Amino acid sequence: MIPGIVALIVLIALSAFFSGIESAFISLSDLDQVEIFKSRAKNRKLLKRLLENREKLLSTVLVGNNLVNIGASALATTLAIDAAPSLDISKSSAATLSAVFLTLMILVFGEVTPKTVAMTHNRSIALFVAPIVYFLAQVLSPLTLLLSLASTYMGKAFGASKQNGITESTLINMVERGQELGVINSRERQLIEKVFQFDDREVYPIVTPRNKVFALKDTHTLTQVQAQLLEQMFSRIPVYGDTFDHITGILNLKTALKELLDGNGERQLKDLSDQPSFLYETQSLTSVLERFQAERIHMSIVVDEFGGMVGVVTLEDILEELVGEIFDEKDLAMGLIRPMGEHKWLVPGRLDVVTLNREIPGEIPIEGDYESVQGLIMSTLDCLPETGDQVTVGHHKFTVMKMKKNEIVSIMLEYLPALHKTEEEQ
Repeated sequence: MIPGIVALIVLIALSAFFSGIESAFISLSDLDQVEIFKSRAKNRKLLKRLLENREKLLSTVLVGNNLVNIGASALATTLAIDAAPSLDISKSSAATLSAVFLTLMILVFGEVTPKTVAMTHNRSIALFVAPIVYFLAQVLSPLTLLLSLASTYMGKAFGASKQNGITESTLINMVERGQELGVINSRERQLIEKVFQFDDREVYPIVTPRNKVFALKDTHTLTQVQAQLLEQMFSRIPVYGDTFDHITGILNLKTALKELLDGNGERQLKDLSDQPSFLYETQSLTSVLERFQAERIHMSIVVDEFGGMVGVVTLEDILEELVGEIFDEKDLAMGLIRPMGEHKWLVPGRLDVVTLNREIPGEIPIEGDYESVQGLIMSTLDCLPETGDQVTVGHHKFTVMKMKKNEIVSIMLEYLPALHKTEEEQ
């Protein structure tokens, strides 16, 4: 009797072993595996070989677990029947009691407890048992091969197919895990998640609507629009024919300025414009970006299903959906201040007021809870500004030149020395 009880305890322990290693291997995430394989941990190469053939690994664990559970069940039933006369119960009652007892023992000590522990320490356990599991995989290979063939056949019969590669959800989980471990920061995580969302987004939400598009008539000459070009300073400007819906080209500011410097101010805009590119408002951002790259274009006209102009979208607009606000050649690259005439500058909304004060005459007061120029304007207006809104603070006048969603991109700043002198005289 005692040897039988000892054997039963050993079988339950083996059941716990197989359940634990099954949980340890399955709970290893892709990130866990990458970190293990990059480390110098013992048995890492053996573990990698096991994980490269997950089907064989799982079959080995399941075969081993089922063999010990069947053995434990048979042994427990035999022990119970042998003990039935001394307990003054029938053999059938003894068999029933042994089944209930063994089920409880296996659930508690052979399943739940080892799996919970293994999931908590999955890396160390997987590395430790890798040689044992590899040995068992070789010993049980005839059985696991039959099991693999049977499962493959049954899977095909029911229309199942293998999934190869890493899914998007797996990658997102890896990114989240990476942030938890400090491998990547929140900014990097946001950038990666934006990449996954990119293909699901349409171009329409980022379009500059037609009522805010600066465009010029294609029959105008450079001399006629020179002042407007210098005032707006857009790097690319749509030009239209009879109506605003009839866009005939895209004028490059650099081309226009070069022609003016060469004395060709009487040339019409339609003669200097590039062929316009058109796209539908429902196209995905991915397809639009691919087209921009293939055709080497920076601006496209967005139209609706009837061919009417909805607005424009630029390469900058698309890239900003991934990396946040950026500045092109028209904007103030690297946060620099661009002189636009006597006592006038074009400045980025994000520029901090302290830096601005060092570069321009006069002193812009810093009295509110803000740091940037756009914060000063919003604080003064006490509302979200629109393009063209003006604010005068001290001896400086701020005009909002460009908005992007809820952010001020560029501002025209004018110093008012006359006002400054008047106050000094008083």
